[in-house]
Amino acid sequence: MNKNFDNNGFKYVDLDLPSGTLWATCNVGADKPSDFGLYFQWGDTQGCSIDQIGIERGQKKFSWNDYKFNPSGDRETFTKYTNSGASLELEDDAAHVNMGGDWHMPTPTQIRELINETDNTWTTQDGVNGRLFTSKKNDKSIFIPAAGVVWHSSLYDSGDYGYVWSSMSSAGGVYGGQYLCFLSGSAYLNYGNYNRYYGFSVRGVIG
Repeated sequence: MNKNFDNNGFKYVDLDLPSGTLWATCNVGADKPSDFGLYFQWGDTQGCSIDQIGIERGQKKFSWNDYKFNPSGDRETFTKYTNSGASLELEDDAAHVNMGGDWHMPTPTQIRELINETDNTWTTQDGVNGRLFTSKKNDKSIFIPAAGVVWHSSLYDSGDYGYVWSSMSSAGGVYGGQYLCFLSGSAYLNYGNYNRYYGFSVRGVIG
């Protein structure tokens, strides 16, 4: 059974990973592991819940037109993070801004470690599909729900896919961000073929 510790009031689990990285028990904005939490564009620290997406005037629609580092809306003229493989500054890190303390979004290396150093399986908690990442060393685990993706005011893939942003932009271009992707059959690091304006989950780490 997990013994949860906390940093700045947010709980984490020590999976005994080689790097010592500690993973939060919940997505940013969630009250329990099975809650989806908030959806964030890469580099934006203001998340949206499902009922705040593109319904009323002024709410975020998750398109290039409301991505803060691309005011022209052309997916090419970025005002910040203009190189591939750029790392978010803490002021643009949704985990750090919303959780404080030592929290930050995971790097691609930390995501690869989570996948490689755990036994991860598709499962259901509280009626919610997702993947359970269980340490190969101490049997502690974290559950990440398959919260799907928000795109142009709509939620897609909920219950079938999970997407969690890393802190690094695309490896082969500037328009996307790298992220953890999982479904029923696998979990892997995607090097960034989805646009920065997509709404993904964020999960905090320490270390």
